[in-house]
Amino acid sequence: MDAHEARLATNEALYREVNERIHEVSETLRVLPDGELLEFQCECGQPECDSVLSMSAAEYEHVRADNDRFAVLPGHEDGEIERVMERTDGYVIVDKRPEAEPYVGADGKPASGA
Repeated sequence: MDAHEARLATNEALYREVNERIHEVSETLRVLPDGELLEFQCECGQPECDSVLSMSAAEYEHVRADNDRFAVLPGHEDGEIERVMERTDGYVIVDKRPEAEPYVGADGKPASGA
């Protein structure tokens, strides 16, 4: 994995942290009815991407059931560091390739330690 790919994977982990906070606040405050959509940051890792995607808390929890999976907008997936696991109308679930996992904290280490 080259430095560019490592940087992309690390950026994805940072975007995931933002989304984790959104999810936590939603769950803690219970501000939305079950099934209501929340806006999450696209986790593609591209520094210039400021896109959002909509999903329910349950859908987000499904993505996060595996710590090396991320939600990105269709067309934002990167075959060099991930593979597509699921496609929906609004987002794509991608799984990090083994060589990218250490950069996103999927190997048991925190992502910031990459």
